[in-house]
Amino acid sequence: MFDSVKRKLVCYDDNEYYIEISPLTNTIRATLCCKGAIEAYLVGDFNNWEKSGNFKLNWGLDTNDGRVKMIKDITFPCGLKKGEYKYGYIIITLDGKEIYVDNLNEEKNDFYFLWEPFEESLEIKSSKDFVSTRYPVELIAVKNSFYGNITIEEAVLSLENSLKGVILENGFLKINEEVAPGTKIIVKAYDSLNDMTAYKEIEVREEGEKGTFVQFLKNDGLYYGENFSWNIWGFGENSSGKEFNLNIKTDLGLGTFVDEEKFIVRKRTWGCNWVNDWNEQTYTFYLGKEDRNLFCIYENNKILTSLKTAIEETTPKIQVALMDHKNTIKAYLSHKPLIGVKYGLYINGIKAKGVSTIVRENEKEVLITNLPSDIDPSDLLEVRASSMFSSCKVIVRDYLNDYYYGGNDLGVRFSEENISLRLWAPTAKKVELLIYEDYKSLRENPLRKYDMNREKENGTHLIKVPRKENEGKYYLYRLYFNDLSKEGKHVNKITYAVDPYAVAVGVNGEKGALVDLFSKECVPEGWNKYNKPKLINKEDSIIYEMHIRDFTINENSGVSESLRGKFLGAVEEGTFYINKENGNKVKTGLDHLKELGLTHVHLLPVFDFASVNEEITKDENNRNWGYDPKNFNAIEGSYSTDPYTPSRRIIEFREMIKKFHDNGIRVVLDMVYNHMYETSNMDNIVPLYYFRSDKLGKYTNGSGCGNEMASEKPMVRKFILDSILHWIKNYHIDGLRFDLMELIDLDTMKEIVKRSEEIDEKILIYGEPWKGGDSPLSNGTYKGSQKGLGFSIFNDDFRNALRGNNDPSNGFINGEQHNKNKAWQVIEGIKGSINSITYKPMESINYLEAHDNYTLWDQIVKSQNHSVEKGHYRDFNEENILDNFYVKEDLLGASILFTSQGIPFIQSGAEILRSKDGDHNSYKSPDSINALNWAEKEKYIDVFNYYKDLISLRKNHSAFRMKNPEDIIENLDVYFYDNNDTSGVIIAHYKNNANEDLWKDIVVIYNGTTIDDYNVISSMPKSSNGFWNIAVKNGVVNQFGIERVSEDEIPKIKSHSMMILYDE
Repeated sequence: MFDSVKRKLVCYDDNEYYIEISPLTNTIRATLCCKGAIEAYLVGDFNNWEKSGNFKLNWGLDTNDGRVKMIKDITFPCGLKKGEYKYGYIIITLDGKEIYVDNLNEEKNDFYFLWEPFEESLEIKSSKDFVSTRYPVELIAVKNSFYGNITIEEAVLSLENSLKGVILENGFLKINEEVAPGTKIIVKAYDSLNDMTAYKEIEVREEGEKGTFVQFLKNDGLYYGENFSWNIWGFGENSSGKEFNLNIKTDLGLGTFVDEEKFIVRKRTWGCNWVNDWNEQTYTFYLGKEDRNLFCIYENNKILTSLKTAIEETTPKIQVALMDHKNTIKAYLSHKPLIGVKYGLYINGIKAKGVSTIVRENEKEVLITNLPSDIDPSDLLEVRASSMFSSCKVIVRDYLNDYYYGGNDLGVRFSEENISLRLWAPTAKKVELLIYEDYKSLRENPLRKYDMNREKENGTHLIKVPRKENEGKYYLYRLYFNDLSKEGKHVNKITYAVDPYAVAVGVNGEKGALVDLFSKECVPEGWNKYNKPKLINKEDSIIYEMHIRDFTINENSGVSESLRGKFLGAVEEGTFYINKENGNKVKTGLDHLKELGLTHVHLLPVFDFASVNEEITKDENNRNWGYDPKNFNAIEGSYSTDPYTPSRRIIEFREMIKKFHDNGIRVVLDMVYNHMYETSNMDNIVPLYYFRSDKLGKYTNGSGCGNEMASEKPMVRKFILDSILHWIKNYHIDGLRFDLMELIDLDTMKEIVKRSEEIDEKILIYGEPWKGGDSPLSNGTYKGSQKGLGFSIFNDDFRNALRGNNDPSNGFINGEQHNKNKAWQVIEGIKGSINSITYKPMESINYLEAHDNYTLWDQIVKSQNHSVEKGHYRDFNEENILDNFYVKEDLLGASILFTSQGIPFIQSGAEILRSKDGDHNSYKSPDSINALNWAEKEKYIDVFNYYKDLISLRKNHSAFRMKNPEDIIENLDVYFYDNNDTSGVIIAHYKNNANEDLWKDIVVIYNGTTIDDYNVISSMPKSSNGFWNIAVKNGVVNQFGIERVSEDEIPKIKSHSMMILYDE
């Protein structure tokens, strides 16, 4: 496409001479780097070898390598004639001498270049160069024009060799079975306006390919190299995935047939082996059933279905221009620019004066500096090129940080007479408030509209409207932006957006609702007067993770039918399950939680999320975990008895919170500030600000969900802080769990802790210290970064040591008890991981299972029987349940969990051996997989009682809840039986009435082996009086003592079990 030729000539004295020519722009660039030279002139056949000021090189910075050189771009307005041109340099040295340089080998006029003027031509582009009955070919005639531009021509396409069974219509070549494989079809294009003709040969192939033909297009044509290779990875819901090599060359790039449901294009790099370069990976694209040809363009995260669109997308353009600083704009080009192309900044259609432009051809970058000081973020800023590239609107990105608004009145505020609304939208030139009577009203047809007032200094738009006529109505914002059309013309871009600060929304969160959180419709009786449950120390917490729907949706929950799967169902009292065969009755729901004795419930997302249709109530598949935020500050409607009335979800949620509190249970909310289900709503307000993006403005994907919120930006950080304070203040929340916390910068997490503890010093803050993919964030909250900062992390090191990772593999409790590396990790976990990833034990959230990955039961079964099939995870003898091999492993895990330093965390149902039938990612699986089966509590009541009694033991004995590392070091010894780290037996000795415990000495023995009657007397510490009281043995807990034994008569410990002994 381009004929910009660069020839580098190096003299024997290490001086460098460059010549770069571009017949497309009629330009020559001469570059000289010569020792001792102060001036230089280019001479040659093109200027009759005359030394002239027009051909004098100027000192300047070579922006491609950062070196100072003499450089000159010389343009010939009428071009040069085709042929060979000799040239040379006249160099003026420091002592005034003139040196003539025109050769390397002492031959006269050795320097030369060939000039070949560009001529426009017609060409036929095809989606591929072969056709079959299943796969037609799309054809388009294009004209290759000046500056590398390609234009779609209205040329006539026809068949040069008419063949039976061959059809050419509407730009598609099709065949039927009559056409033999191997047949050559010649297509002709004729452009009568320019009198141009072109031909294209298409070969007929046999059927054989399956799937969709996917093409990957890179402007540089680099698909393979010594240490990299691009290919396609296809996968689906019922497929483990496979690799597809790009092995078919096309007019635009490389392609292959993909027969999976979804695919990504990825770059594989070679080090010690082939690995994915995650920064280069595309988004996930879906293959439609009717798709036959798809196009994916590098650095353009769209899937295209037409050849015409693909060609238009690959023509030279300024891909993106970004303003991240007050005085700098960076533009990135799709192609390496030809020399001689000039660039300028235009503000509202007028060329800006005094700006400086730096072009880095090799990097395809244009840097514009010295910007006018009076730029407004709402101005239409354009970068224009003199030729070759279409113009591009500048996106004002990180420069918006200078327009920080620190007020506490973003969103909606109610006074006696008025409703005040404020929106931060600094790039919008105008915003309207739209009022609707109904949640279903078309957004273009509001009941009334108000023009908001723009405050230029901080980028907010505000309005006061009468409360009487607008309260209870629905609302949206309509925003107006200066923009460019596809043809480069100034247009008004109009977007609609839900208020990101909306605290009430209509069905499915499509509109905000003007609802006063403090009105009587939203406030339950006693809401402002009651006391929350006391928590003396954070280490006293015991967390129970639950999903609102899963907790009570099963009819055997005993919850009223209208409340099953709802907020109110989670706190309905007096519910139970009865086994009709034997009459056994067990508590369910809230009464079950009280009976279990936990301190906190951790609720999976209850903010308004996108994946559940709130208007469908009777479909067991219409459920989701909810990690797909839509409106961060509003309540999810599918858990309300009336999603159509915005105030109902608010008051019912508050009633649930209060009922939990009234029953001594604190509440943690699961918050997902790392990404959103879609970026569109935020982008409709402030384009490309709320989410991290790379240098090309492409969203980065550290979440694995297509985007990641940019918490480090001031107004994003403010949004997160305002949101968490909203939940704490307005809903009396006692804790926050952060999803993919490594995508939240550490400074934001510190501020979250500070601001939250100003309200409740015992609030729990914890999260996942990892991310879901590569991220540009440099100071994310990773494992260990939380040390000493007052918040906690999920300790997956401890979890993996106990039960294995998610392959699933094995751990101390389920088959690798003799693995010394895991055994040492278990010891470290028992100590609260204070020697590795924590400073204080409360920083460690100790867990064996959570909603992600296998339940503990499924992990135990699957890790020891990889061939187990669905429907067979409960294949075991349920008589004498506590003697079952798998059950004993489960109870050993619980035993270690509840007697370790740190904060224990269990998933709902762990206490009754919850199984999801091997589904390790049940985020959208039906109720039949996810719903708690309360009949299993009655069936496994001995397991439940053991969990309950362990919780009681922990709550009554502060030795298991030490606060400081010094206390643990002084009062706890943890070691292996016989000092053998492969013994499979670990002993923990608590001394000195540890942490003011009533028991002077406590010995906890964990037998991870399959050996029954394990004699541990030789490794036991001495008691003060020669006797030990046994509190836990063989799945039985009795804090008053099961039996009292002498030091030399300690019972042998059973396999996969824990024994606790104490000395008063």
